[in-house]
Amino acid sequence: MSFDSFSTPDPHPDWHDLLTGYALGNLSSEEAATLEALLAQRPELKADLLAYQETLAMVPYALEPQPLPPGLEQTLITAATQSPQASPKPSTLRPLGSSPRPLRKPWYGAAMTAAALVIALIGTDNYQLRQQQLTLQADMERTQAEIQTLQETLLAKETLLAEVAAKPQFEEVVDILRQPNALVYSLQGTGDALTSSGSLLTLPNHSEVQLVSHNLPVLPDGQVYRLWSVATEASSPMFCGQFNNTEAGNVQWTVPDALCNATPVQVIITVDAVVDPPVPKGPAVLESSI
Repeated sequence: MSFDSFSTPDPHPDWHDLLTGYALGNLSSEEAATLEALLAQRPELKADLLAYQETLAMVPYALEPQPLPPGLEQTLITAATQSPQASPKPSTLRPLGSSPRPLRKPWYGAAMTAAALVIALIGTDNYQLRQQQLTLQADMERTQAEIQTLQETLLAKETLLAEVAAKPQFEEVVDILRQPNALVYSLQGTGDALTSSGSLLTLPNHSEVQLVSHNLPVLPDGQVYRLWSVATEASSPMFCGQFNNTEAGNVQWTVPDALCNATPVQVIITVDAVVDPPVPKGPAVLESSI
């Protein structure tokens, strides 16, 4: 018997209390109206309501047997052995069609209390299970994102290694790519440099970075390329050094801050004047995707 039939958010903040109150028969008129509207909107709740009622019906069977009040057994035997012609006392008669007076059994109060506790515990367990499910789902999504990032990095490394392995001037690039912890950022051209592309390589705890570019021109005197690191989506770009490209499309330089190698969410390369201060100013020519 399942009491947790929802994979969606709670249909009502007090829906467990409403179902419990209905099973116990102690809802106010306003709460009963709220429950009726809720059942009309979410008919699948009826299965949970039935489960609550079945739980309540089973509670008396779990209680310890209660001894009969003193003298009750003898009173019943005497009444059963009375003459058939004996008429009952007028006070014991009730008119035809009238409803019998409900009989309060000795275990009634204990049963109601136990039922309320059982249903409350079920509601608490359901809430904890839903919270655990949400936590596991978030962990799974985060792990899947990490796996996808690792797969993309591995593919970029293999592609770049196949491209430069036979070129003597790219020996340093090959050495970096062979390191298992090498980070590779694939860069795409933007703005006026849509035909340009590149790969930025770095190693954790190393201050050097390596750029392998395609169709990225060598800049004239007075201009430089500048690398910017974006730590988080809400962070401002951090200056991570400047360089000029080579005809071979391979250049290496030292970053000024260790945070530049702290696995940023995005890297950007801009074109700036040599005399410009180290703040984002020039147009972007290469950038990685977030």
